[in-house]
Amino acid sequence: MTYLFSIRASIAWFPILALLFTVPFLIVQYHKYGSVNLLRAVILYSFIFYLLTIYFLVILPLPKKSDVTYNPNCIKLIPFRFILDFLKESPFVWNNPSTYLKAIASPSFYTVIFNFFMTIPYGMYLRYYFKCNLKQTIKYSFFLSLFFELTQLSGLYGIYPYPYRVFDVDDLIINTLGGIIGYY
Repeated sequence: MTYLFSIRASIAWFPILALLFTVPFLIVQYHKYGSVNLLRAVILYSFIFYLLTIYFLVILPLPKKSDVTYNPNCIKLIPFRFILDFLKESPFVWNNPSTYLKAIASPSFYTVIFNFFMTIPYGMYLRYYFKCNLKQTIKYSFFLSLFFELTQLSGLYGIYPYPYRVFDVDDLIINTLGGIIGYY
């Protein structure tokens, strides 16, 4: 349900963000091309909506300040730890196919998959709209993921006294991989 809450929040905030973006966009487009290409505008606004939605998926729901306490385990720097977590936390047994469906429904699986799918459109936008090459796509996908992880680590830029989510190097890897797959 928190995913739907985040999507609803982005739908509510998008018109405000679009209004702030429209005048500069129109000026640049008219100055550069002599007119405004409607298809280009729709694609760019869909990109803005997409970025707003994934940002809200990362930061929402916001906890109460009083609920956020110091967590010494808020930074996970061991790469590919998600594989061990999946094997430990899910009912998956490799030689028992009846556990596969239950394993897919476990949070240790769908959190990783959602992180992967979250940045696939980003790689597509970078390649087809912004004309980025693979190296640039890898770099920008990594920096987008790093931005999200640092946002979580900073306690939402100091609003919270401590991080309310975990900084995980696996998220950097998985989100960057999603951007690469989107590029292809």
